[in-house]
Amino acid sequence: MTEKRISQILELSLWALNPLILILAIFNQEIQPGLFFLWIGKLHPLVLHFPVVFGMLIVIYFLFFQKRRFPNETEKLLLSINAFIAGGVVICGILLSKQTAYDNDLLNFHKWGGIGISLLSWLLLYILDLNLMTKRTIAILFLTVLIGSTHKGAQLTHGINALSFPQSKPELKVSGDVNSTVFESIVAPIIAQKCIGCHGPDKVKGDLQLNTPENILKGGKEGDILKSTKNKSSLFYERIHLPVSDEKHMPPDGKLQLTSDEITILNKWLLTGGNFKIKPNELASTDSLLVLIHKIKPVSPQKADSKSNLPDLSEFNSNYCTANYLFHGSDEVEVIFFQGSFYNHENLKRLEKIKTRIAILNMQGMPLKKEDLDVIVQFKNLQKLNLNNTKLDPGSLEVLKSLSALKVISICGIEFDDRSLDKFLEKASFAELHIWTKEGSEKKFAKIISKYPDIKIIAGDNMEDQILKISNPSIEQDSLIIPDHVDIKLKHLLKGVIIRYTTDGSDPDSLKSPEYKDVFRLSQNTMLKIKAFRSGWKSSDIVQRTYFKSEIHPDSILLLTQPDAKHRGNGSKTLIDYDLGENNRYTDKWLGYRESNMDVLIGFNEVRPLNSVYFNAYVELGAEIFPISGIAAQGSNDGKQFKKISEVKFPIPLKDDPSGARTFKCTFPKGTSYKFYKFSVENFKKMPVWRKERKGKPAWIFVDELFLN
Repeated sequence: MTEKRISQILELSLWALNPLILILAIFNQEIQPGLFFLWIGKLHPLVLHFPVVFGMLIVIYFLFFQKRRFPNETEKLLLSINAFIAGGVVICGILLSKQTAYDNDLLNFHKWGGIGISLLSWLLLYILDLNLMTKRTIAILFLTVLIGSTHKGAQLTHGINALSFPQSKPELKVSGDVNSTVFESIVAPIIAQKCIGCHGPDKVKGDLQLNTPENILKGGKEGDILKSTKNKSSLFYERIHLPVSDEKHMPPDGKLQLTSDEITILNKWLLTGGNFKIKPNELASTDSLLVLIHKIKPVSPQKADSKSNLPDLSEFNSNYCTANYLFHGSDEVEVIFFQGSFYNHENLKRLEKIKTRIAILNMQGMPLKKEDLDVIVQFKNLQKLNLNNTKLDPGSLEVLKSLSALKVISICGIEFDDRSLDKFLEKASFAELHIWTKEGSEKKFAKIISKYPDIKIIAGDNMEDQILKISNPSIEQDSLIIPDHVDIKLKHLLKGVIIRYTTDGSDPDSLKSPEYKDVFRLSQNTMLKIKAFRSGWKSSDIVQRTYFKSEIHPDSILLLTQPDAKHRGNGSKTLIDYDLGENNRYTDKWLGYRESNMDVLIGFNEVRPLNSVYFNAYVELGAEIFPISGIAAQGSNDGKQFKKISEVKFPIPLKDDPSGARTFKCTFPKGTSYKFYKFSVENFKKMPVWRKERKGKPAWIFVDELFLN
């Protein structure tokens, strides 16, 4: 078939293609394409680059190469091919827009720009015989439409700031106010980091914006995202628990994923009904959400983010003072002083270097003087101040009223009478005041409380809420693997702290659990839990580590079945590198299997007796990562003929089983001794009935280590 004949066929088809494009564009809302045509729409991003590049080459040809033109038939053929593909790309784009909601203004601009490209590409066929100036004018118009439309397409896909210089701060300004809600203090920062990129003011997928509580409550294309029914979880909960491979999983595959703790925080918050008003101090002290807030919200004082301009806080930390950023990405600092008998004014004065960043200051129990208050009043952005039992007199506190940002102040233990309290509150901008004296009570101060209705005055013995919590003790032993034995050393910087521990899986308590006095030795699989206690303080969080006995290292290892392409770890070495994935499914330390069992072969240079094997696996039911369902072991001395050694089955998990790493054990009969061992680690081939939306589908298993004994 000649060039002329091909270009004639394409030219005739354009008289049908471009009117079809206009019909689809004008009646877009009324058209409901079938599944096949929706799939055709997905070809849009795959082929759009061809007409973009080809179109730019055509413009260059019209502008600079008209003195050395191609033969007329070749020109028509190339222009026909370009116009036909441009039209096809537009049709695919219109079909794609029916599947995902985008910002309407951007979408309309991109859609009609694409239609303009298609029509102008068609027009180029009929200007070949016009004068040079006309051809160049139309070429420049074509280039303008091409650049404008493709830029809007980039903004649709990558956000309105697709070509903007990268910003160092998150798009959502999160308040570090001490009166902030659970949502403001911990949920919003997670959403800002992991969700706003696709669901913010600059890019709106699914008609859903998550940048404000109002927009979250408004929901998106599929309605309310927070509401749960008796038989169905909320859409928000469902999307973050889908497997990463699912196209509806949020955040999408390839984006920064939620950590295990972040998922748990969102879970707990969603269980409150997505409460935007509840504050951390309204949660019970044992509430798991509050525990996670305390765990995640502070940033390690040792180092600031190397990519930020925030100062390093390590110089302000000691045995008697801690300084931490309120949460990751915040530039506001919380400072706590403790051990009043060792208080030194210089430690407070040193904070002048970061005086504009301090938002929370806790000086409870410190023997303060006027010179200390002279330093504190320099902290112009201070929002919460604890001066309980600081031996100050009421008159000296007057200077604190100059701190316009100070909203919450606690002065329990400082002796006030009606007159001095009235004087202290006069013209004060506080929002909340905690006060308690030996003689004072809410009844005694009732007149003052009624005089200042705009200030929430809490009068009475509220000291229990102000007791400081001990920081966590540390385990100075990095390896979690026990080749023969491992010696455990525990440490805490605060003097007078008692560290108690357990090795049987129970939680340490202040009376019955063994007290740590010296290094102790572990020689078997052990779950170690430690906790710090000190009289007059709240006990620390529990620090937990699991140690694994592994006496034997194989001489060779081979994966007989291959893991999923997205969860390959470090191949077979993943199982024997003694590098645990811990409680995080997003690390690259896991071997993931779903469509098949994990079959692995280990070998020794000579016959080797074994008593048991442990496989360390990660479990997160919401992400469809289930426990191992069974382990089958076989042995051989020639590597060809294998004999069954042992097999163990594990029960189907319960719906509310916790997430985390755990080990699965398979024991062997006494006297088992082979040169080669083959293990088949099985996944659940069908998920249980309580997983209704995925019932009958296979579950994942994530494995990162085997231990031989």
